[in-house]
Amino acid sequence: MGLLDDKLQVPSLGLAVSRRARVDQLLDHAISGHSVTLVTGPAGAGKTVACASWAAARASGSKVAWLTVDAGDRDPARFWRYVAAALSGAGVLDAAEADQLSLAGLAAETVPAQLLSSRGAGAVPAESAPASATVATLVIDDVHELAGSDVVAGLDELIRHAPAGLRLVLCGRHAPGLALAKLRLSGQVADICAADLACLSQEADAYLVRLGVVADADTRAWLMQESEGWMAGLCLLSMTLQARAHEGGQVPGPGQATASVASGPAASSAAAQQLVTDYLTDEILAPLPDGAREFLLRTSLTAVVPTDLAQELTGDGGAAARLEQLSRENVLIRPVSGADSEFRYHPMLKGVLEGILRREHPDEVPGLFRRIARWHAGRGDVLPAIRAAARAGDWDFGALVLAEAAPVAPTAAGWTDLEDVLASFPPERRSNDGVLAAALAAARLWQGDPDGALPHLDCARNALDGDDDELTAARLWLAALTVMRLAGTAADLGDYWSLAGGAHEESTSVPEHGATGLLWLALGCASLRRHETQQARTALQHAGSQLAAGGLGFVRERARSFEAVAHASYGDLAAATRVAAEVSEGPAGGDPGLAPILALSQARAHLARDEPEAAAMLLDRADQAASGPQPAGEPVIGVLSGLVRTRIAIDEGNFAGARGLIRVLTEMTAGEQAAGMAIAALDAEVSLAAGERERARATLAGLPDGPGAWPQVMVCQARLLMADEDDKGAVKLLDPIVTDPPGFGLSPDAIPETGQAGQVTLSGRLSALLTTVLAHRRLSQATEAAQRLEEALALAEPDDLAGPFIAGGSPVRSALTVLITPASRCASFAARILDRFDGRLPHGGGQPSGASLTESELAVLRFLPSHMTNQEIAEALFLSINTIKTHLSSVYRKLGVTSRRQAIAQGRRLELL
Repeated sequence: MGLLDDKLQVPSLGLAVSRRARVDQLLDHAISGHSVTLVTGPAGAGKTVACASWAAARASGSKVAWLTVDAGDRDPARFWRYVAAALSGAGVLDAAEADQLSLAGLAAETVPAQLLSSRGAGAVPAESAPASATVATLVIDDVHELAGSDVVAGLDELIRHAPAGLRLVLCGRHAPGLALAKLRLSGQVADICAADLACLSQEADAYLVRLGVVADADTRAWLMQESEGWMAGLCLLSMTLQARAHEGGQVPGPGQATASVASGPAASSAAAQQLVTDYLTDEILAPLPDGAREFLLRTSLTAVVPTDLAQELTGDGGAAARLEQLSRENVLIRPVSGADSEFRYHPMLKGVLEGILRREHPDEVPGLFRRIARWHAGRGDVLPAIRAAARAGDWDFGALVLAEAAPVAPTAAGWTDLEDVLASFPPERRSNDGVLAAALAAARLWQGDPDGALPHLDCARNALDGDDDELTAARLWLAALTVMRLAGTAADLGDYWSLAGGAHEESTSVPEHGATGLLWLALGCASLRRHETQQARTALQHAGSQLAAGGLGFVRERARSFEAVAHASYGDLAAATRVAAEVSEGPAGGDPGLAPILALSQARAHLARDEPEAAAMLLDRADQAASGPQPAGEPVIGVLSGLVRTRIAIDEGNFAGARGLIRVLTEMTAGEQAAGMAIAALDAEVSLAAGERERARATLAGLPDGPGAWPQVMVCQARLLMADEDDKGAVKLLDPIVTDPPGFGLSPDAIPETGQAGQVTLSGRLSALLTTVLAHRRLSQATEAAQRLEEALALAEPDDLAGPFIAGGSPVRSALTVLITPASRCASFAARILDRFDGRLPHGGGQPSGASLTESELAVLRFLPSHMTNQEIAEALFLSINTIKTHLSSVYRKLGVTSRRQAIAQGRRLELL
């Protein structure tokens, strides 16, 4: 018949081929359940190997026909002769039927119909085929060669009318224009694409072993990253490793391969690299239609190729259609996930294309990069624009883009990438350009390296000295960066507050608003770090408005997250919850960098409301979400979390745990004066709570006292005076806080005076008021005590601030019981606090259970929340008053309580009420 026998044979698998059970299973599932299986992918994806491996693994009785197509098979007569021969060789057609189709002189267009009507191909009708019926499979390899030929119409007919006993496997780079949409919709077509064929890490390891390449984990990771699972790419890169190792007279071994590819493929030998270029040229570029190769060359300089940019670089009005077509034809080009107007070239293809472009058209490369830079700059893509400008050597344009883009604000691209790009600028340019130096300083600061930022800050400061007022935004950037670097020190920031206040009133341009917002953010974070809560609230609120006006929405949400922390620290829980909810529900709600900050703000709020379990859960979430270095100047997440955990430990009476946390916090904040004072105040509280007056006295001796001292310190000093029986001294000491607290009630819009450590927060005033209440009671001044307690309740009720009352323990509980009458305007809130006192009962050795209550005892318990008297309960249950008292005594004993209020709380906890 004059046919080539090797075209009809299943290709033999070479020694370097590693069988993949996963892909075999994909083919098994597809072929068994679908009449047509389409296996597509770029050259070297492993399509033929996968199908040949599957065919070779079939049992000897299986009917698998194979046909490898070439360009000559575009002739219908030749193609169908080969199809008949393939089916005959597999036993699907007998020799007579094959001869009839091949030699009877039938017109080529009638062969598919004759083939379908033959008895052999008909096999078993679908409706009567038993489960064990033998199915014949025809594999047509390199089917893409048929694209645009007259064979396609006949193949379409064969596909549409294939009998139940015949499966078709079409293997190639793409489907050759076949009408498969309707069949795919009806579930008759299975697709195995390049993503399915891509090599997984475990498969790559086995493949490298078969190739004889021994590589360590870093090298294997690099191979997977560069090849992206493309089998031919994996093989080619492995060959570069081997060639590089042999150049040094060594066989590749663990650790050696990594060194050979430390700089990527460029570090490999020229001969080995030429293998990559030759393969991609022969298999990918050479078969492309006219103009496609030049199109790819001129669009190969960017990691992602938007269709608009491709049109700009090539002048090709059909750039979008060309990229889509190349992607469909599996030319190692694929659309970017979620976008149909952006495409991405495989890293190895991109590298080869760029190399050819520089070799064939070197003069065009700088101009192309300039056009890329301006295209990205016009769309606000700062980092790609600067990178392209740097690669073009267009330093002026790169610096201009950076200056217009708030170079000291965080970007989605990340500071490491920006540092890498700016490192390519000439050294003298980086030193003498204030904007570049400021950006480099910002990169260090936002990555938590204040010492590394210092030389860049000095360069920026020197470059800006003597410049005119047009650099107002740049000067504000520099001020913000300086505040970030100084936040953890005791440096006076008063001048920067004045600068921010003036800029807040005078900023008019978008860059100025953005720069002012960054300065406010730096001041707000510095104030939080220094425990100047009211100043932090003010600065962060201003930061939010200025950053929004400056178009820095991403940074604004970070400022608002810290604003929520400041509100919670102050005691304004409604504002803290509202701001945190707005950030969480907004566009930046999914930002992992904001998660620990928001969790901390709500942990503080829950603790202030006496919900320590919820607070602890949020602290765990904050600690888990915090990862990597924090920006310099911001409050340290671990410190904020540790302070709240210490407060929880003190309230629970876990003094050893509290002191352990204090030791850790002291180490974390070494050298920070404000943090040290806050931690010392906590340490003094632990000592007072543990009854260790001398230790508390020694701790407080090193802290400032008097009107300028911190409210927390003054409260501790007052409690120490009370422990020494000096109740009048305690009242006198706290009188400035409880009568005319400096800074208390100050509007967040106002700018407080700096340097006032004594600014009182709502939480701080509550603690002072409750301490004063206890001192007045000890002095038998019931009227004054009741007045201060009413003031404390009035302050706390709007935000349900029960925490400070519960932290006061039994003395505060007693005061609430004795001093607050039912006629008081705060009686309802006081009752709720007393309920919480009773709900926090110690449980002795075991957990009380309501399971042992009798029916009668349970009935009595359920009457208690009604506040009926014992006599009224007895009458309602038709029992004697003595029986009711007996039942109540038993209920109290079984629930581990001593009062009606406690019994109600415990009953609710055990879900008996």
